Amino acid sequence: MNGKLFFDDKFDVEYVNMPIWDQLGKIQDSESAREVVKPAKFKAVNTVETDDGVKITVTPEECQKIKDVLLQLRTPYRSTVLRTLQTSKGMKNMLRLIR
Repeated sequence: MNGKLFFDDKFDVEYVNMPIWDQLGKIQDSESAREVVKPAKFKAVNTVETDDGVKITVTPEECQKIKDVLLQLRTPYRSTVLRTLQTSKGMKNMLRLIR
């Protein structure tokens, strides 16, 4: 293994990196872990990596706003938007929308 995570879910095979939905969840989980992990060992997760290799900083509050937007979409549209969010252009557009 080369340290890269592999996903075998049929919805995730088209992505180069971890799906954005999962990355947003990791940022939210990281924030809640702050309360139980010792400060010396705590390393916050605050970036997502798009399929074009760009790392973008996202706050836990922004993660929740993005997820709220996605959950209001019908499933076919949601999958299209999620695919778009896998790109840096799509993620930056979404962040502009929610900020």
